[in-house]
Amino acid sequence: MKQSRNFDWIQKNTAEMVDLWMYNFVRNSHDFLNGKSLKKLSIFKNKSVKPKKSMNSAIVIGAGPSIRNNKHLELLAKSNYKGAIVCTDRMLIPCLKNGITPKKFPKFYVLTIEPKDVTLAFYNNPIVKKFHNGIHAILSTCTEHETVEVIKKNKLEIFWFHPLIDDYRKQGSINKIMNLMSKSKLNPSGFPGLQTGGNVGCFSWIFSWAILGCSSIALTGIDLGHDANTPLNKTRHYDEYLRIFKNNKSELKKYFKTIKNPDLKVKVLSDPIFDFYREAFLDLIVRSPKWVNTVNCTEGGSMFGKRLKNTRLSEFIE
Repeated sequence: MKQSRNFDWIQKNTAEMVDLWMYNFVRNSHDFLNGKSLKKLSIFKNKSVKPKKSMNSAIVIGAGPSIRNNKHLELLAKSNYKGAIVCTDRMLIPCLKNGITPKKFPKFYVLTIEPKDVTLAFYNNPIVKKFHNGIHAILSTCTEHETVEVIKKNKLEIFWFHPLIDDYRKQGSINKIMNLMSKSKLNPSGFPGLQTGGNVGCFSWIFSWAILGCSSIALTGIDLGHDANTPLNKTRHYDEYLRIFKNNKSELKKYFKTIKNPDLKVKVLSDPIFDFYREAFLDLIVRSPKWVNTVNCTEGGSMFGKRLKNTRLSEFIE
């Protein structure tokens, strides 16, 4: 992958979060040492299983504005879709409230990679406990501990993995140390380390093919940007940029740009974080196994490029 112009900025922000990751990791150790590995869900744990184009499908549900604009939750809830529902944590409660539940869709997964306390609100609702049976919670070992406690309280079944922070093959690797510390009688090899792409939407796509073995994956709500007319102060990362630029709004403004999506004929307002995530995601799609078919069903957003097909969600479901 050609190094993004935003790479240094993102790497600096990532390095600043190592202390938080390790703090969460230690506090979660009792839970994951006695917990289930993500490997248990892998269709490939049986080495005789070979990936092929005709394997199962998944719908990844992100929180981008297109999912509301196109009423995709309502559409999916009314459907008879039989594949996997792979839900980003921010969308768990909206999904359940709109009738997308494990009772109707038995292959139901919710994923968390964010180490900050923002994730607590994504699980802290009575409706999560109401529909807990059948929800598989896929958690990073660095998930905020209070979030883990709420997930346990709501009786979701948890499966653990390590987020790839650095190159585990190198001496002194954080990931290598994490895995050594996570070995137990239940999980003698520790936990699998998975690439996340830096955001839970991309990770949900990776999980869909690398663990579930889905050969056809629809992306919904994966906009990685905002409508071009969105005021800057209403964008996802605005407050973070204010902090970085010490409230210098004119300097901050320089880092936003408009992306034209030629496939969908829309314009999208992007920032360095979304731009980096987008570039990384598109690069991972190109380098994914040939049997993986990625379909952009957002009907909006900034995602376009090689090996990314476009169709309406209704057509994908059919």
